[in-house]
Amino acid sequence: VLQYVLDSNEEITKGDEYEPLVPWLGRGLLISTGDKWRSRRKMLTPTFHFSMLDGYVATMNRHAKICAELLEDRAGPELVDMYPVVKMCALDIICETTMGKELDSQRQPNQPYIEAIVTLMRLGTEIGIKPYLWPQFMRRLLGIDQAYGEALIVAHNFTKTVIAERAEALSKGEVEPNKRAFLDLLLEQKDKQELTDEDIREEVDTFMFEGHDTTASCIGWAVWCMAHHPEIQQRVYEEITHVLGDDINRDCTKEDLSKLVYLERCIKETMRMFPPVPFVQRLLHTDLQMGPYLIPRGSNMLIPPYLVHHNECIYPEPLVFDPDRFLPENVETRHAYDFVPFSAGPRNCIGQKFAMYQLKIFLSWLLRRYRLESER
Repeated sequence: VLQYVLDSNEEITKGDEYEPLVPWLGRGLLISTGDKWRSRRKMLTPTFHFSMLDGYVATMNRHAKICAELLEDRAGPELVDMYPVVKMCALDIICETTMGKELDSQRQPNQPYIEAIVTLMRLGTEIGIKPYLWPQFMRRLLGIDQAYGEALIVAHNFTKTVIAERAEALSKGEVEPNKRAFLDLLLEQKDKQELTDEDIREEVDTFMFEGHDTTASCIGWAVWCMAHHPEIQQRVYEEITHVLGDDINRDCTKEDLSKLVYLERCIKETMRMFPPVPFVQRLLHTDLQMGPYLIPRGSNMLIPPYLVHHNECIYPEPLVFDPDRFLPENVETRHAYDFVPFSAGPRNCIGQKFAMYQLKIFLSWLLRRYRLESER
């Protein structure tokens, strides 16, 4: 059934859980459906071609290095909450690669746009998981809509300003070829694809949302897993130093990334145990027969990667962190859809290679400088 839905070219409509994000993201690639989604997906796929990803590696290295350096003043016996740290780094990376804008949130986390993004993420999550907030009158009564609306104005104004500035820079030939951003593609396709300014704003905000939140979640859990498994962390460190050498300031190249095979297995095992998106939803357009049960069209169907990844029939002792589950010989014994951290089928994550580049680069910088420990 999982494969039937994910492979379908018809069942591509997202469910009701995404509605709280619509005021912010609009009907961009994440939420749109039908012909609009198909045309946008076709248009945006080249953005994540290997040739474009190569240009993002330097940006990822630069911001990961800043993060590692800023941690020096905090490293020691005191506990550090790493999630806000990695979130700001991921936000800097996605802002520069998406919009061509240097946000510098790691050094200046109190900027209005950053605070607005944090607020929108928090309130969007709360609305999605708290049924008493689903009726709009409750959100108004509790001040949720007002706070959301105020943050929305800040976020949208920032995006619109950056789009206008980038369009002017492109028209003047001021954008360096090796510093092209996702926004540049949209602006170049504006007339050909008949994109409005709002269409461009939707896609930019969508990639800002998708490109930092899930990646930050995965990095945060990877750090947690390394801290709780020192022997695995040591093996990762040895692989990184073998590939990158003893110079802790050396950038991680695209060629290096392909050699960090054990680190990749650790990242995949992290995503198995703690998938960045624990469940996704589809609004069924046709009736679906599941054995003796008929799920009628119009139903919201939940697809839970978390449950798939913790199925004991697929992954014995699923609560044990074991990167060797992703040795080639073990992967070959499983169905392709037994591991779906980036979803699968036509609506799989368009930025999964981008995410894997970023994860490897960040962890290579962090683990060259620090030994991670956790309060048990």
